[in-house]
Amino acid sequence: MTRTLTSSVFLWTASLGSALAQQTNPAPPIPETGPSGSNSTAANAAATDFNWIWLSLVIAVVVLAVWYIARRRQSGNLR
Repeated sequence: MTRTLTSSVFLWTASLGSALAQQTNPAPPIPETGPSGSNSTAANAAATDFNWIWLSLVIAVVVLAVWYIARRRQSGNLR
């Protein structure tokens, strides 16, 4: 019990110290336009590719659901 309590107090103190350090020295804000010379075209292309992945997953789930419903109706509701 004492060993667990000691390690818990140590971890709590360490996390409290890092939280206070973050409060006294916060990170600078990230500009929305990005740093000078950054290629926002590549970032937009990557985001578009990621959107296509989500869209294809949604389409696949819808097709699977339609196939499942059609198969259940065709089999005559065997329960």
